[in-house]
Amino acid sequence: MKTSYLPILITLPMAWSIQAMGQTTANHDVDFTIDEAAMIRLVDASAGPAPIMNFHVQAPAVPGQGFPSVASQNSYLQFTSVKGASPDNVRQVDVDLIGGSLPSGIQLTISPSLNGTGILGVGAPITLSSTNGSGTLISGIQSAFTGDAPGDGVILNYALNFATQNLDAASGGIITLRYTISNS
Repeated sequence: MKTSYLPILITLPMAWSIQAMGQTTANHDVDFTIDEAAMIRLVDASAGPAPIMNFHVQAPAVPGQGFPSVASQNSYLQFTSVKGASPDNVRQVDVDLIGGSLPSGIQLTISPSLNGTGILGVGAPITLSSTNGSGTLISGIQSAFTGDAPGDGVILNYALNFATQNLDAASGGIITLRYTISNS
């Protein structure tokens, strides 16, 4: 029986020496994946779906006068952009007239006012007419977002320009505008 205790006594000092020589650091890899994003939507001031805009070019009240100007209207363009590697590191927002045609003698100017966080780019007004149906509203967008709450986003101001002598009442109707965010 005395011999059975001996191997136990020898094993204990060896276990202590292994613990004394244990590892003091540990490493592991952490992999990060970041989605590239280019998302856009058009909303009204309360962040609801943008309704149809009605512009009524009304006759004057007094004969001999030209048609009076029409009040401008706003909508809100909300977007999220996370840039990728070059050449996909800069984006732009374009507007295209994809349905109908502007009434004869009417020009529609869309002016962006940038609001948001990040590198939102540079906005430039676009004037659509019977001879120009597209343009770049915002260029130089990188990683940025505009917010999605009521009143958030790039304010798009729509203003009509016309001269009474260039109008044609037979050319009224509905147009459809499409906004696209894409790589520059």
